[in-house]
Amino acid sequence: MLRNVGLLALAAVLLAGCGKKNDQNEVHLAMPNANAGVEMKAPPPPFVPPPDLIIPTNAPSPNALFSLTHSLTVAMARAAVAARFQAVRDACLKDKALHCVLTAASLSSGVQYTAALTLALPHDGVGAMEKRLMAPLAADGGTKPEITARSTALENETQRAADVERQLAQATAYRDKLEELSKRANLTVEEVLKLHEALSEAQTAAENATAAKRAAEADIRLEKMEITLSESAQPAEPAAFAHFWRDSREIFMASLAEMLLRIVNALPWLPLAALLAWLAARFLNRYRRRR
Repeated sequence: MLRNVGLLALAAVLLAGCGKKNDQNEVHLAMPNANAGVEMKAPPPPFVPPPDLIIPTNAPSPNALFSLTHSLTVAMARAAVAARFQAVRDACLKDKALHCVLTAASLSSGVQYTAALTLALPHDGVGAMEKRLMAPLAADGGTKPEITARSTALENETQRAADVERQLAQATAYRDKLEELSKRANLTVEEVLKLHEALSEAQTAAENATAAKRAAEADIRLEKMEITLSESAQPAEPAAFAHFWRDSREIFMASLAEMLLRIVNALPWLPLAALLAWLAARFLNRYRRRR
C-alpha cells in the first residue's frame, strides 16, 4: 500500500516538472532574445490621394443653385449718354428676342451726365445686350464708348430656394387645413368668423411665399446686368495755356477792381464836376450870342 502511494507521488512530481519546462519553452518562443538579430519593420504610411482626387470640403454641391450679376461701366461723349441710355432701354423693352426685363432705369443731366440701367436677361442674352450697348451711335460724334470697369458676382441661392420652398409648403398646408375645418357643419358663428380671419391670413402668407418663390426662380434662371453710363473725362489743358489763362484772369480782376475803386473815390466830386460843366456851357453860349 505504502509502495503504491510513493509511486503515485513520484509520478505527480514528474508531471509537474514537465509542465513547468513546457511553459518556459513557450515563453522563450513567444518572446525571443533582443540580441537574436530579428529585423523590426516600420508601419506603412497612411494613404494620401493624388491632388486630382482630393475634393475640398467647401466645394458646392452638384445640385447647388446660383445667381449671376454682371456690372459694366461705360464712358462716352457727353451727348451720347442720353442717346445710349434710350437705345439700351428701347432694346430691352421692344426686342422680344432678347427676353429682357427692365427692373430699374435712371438718367441724370446735372453737371455731369450719368445713367444707370438694371436688366434681367437669360445667359445667351447678356452678350447680345453688350453688343447693343457698345454699338456706335450718331451722338458719339466720331468717338467710341469705352468700358472702364467690368465685374461678375456669383451668389449661392440654394439655401434661399430651400427656405422659400419650405415656407410655401407650410403656408399651403396650413391653408388647406383651415379650409377643411371651415367645412364642418357644427361650427358656431364665433368659430366661423375666426376661421375666416385665419384663412385670409393663411391665403396671404401662401401668396407671399409663391411670389418669393417666383422671384428666387427668376434670379436663378435670369442673370442680372447692371449698366452705368458716364461722361468721359475732359482732356487736361496744356500747362502753358493754363498758366496764361490763370495769369490773364488775375490781371483782369485786379484792373477791374482798381477801376471800381477809382470810381468810388471820385463819387463825391461828381456833383461839383457837373456844376462846373454846366457853368462852362452857359458861359460859352453867352459868349457866342454876343459875337
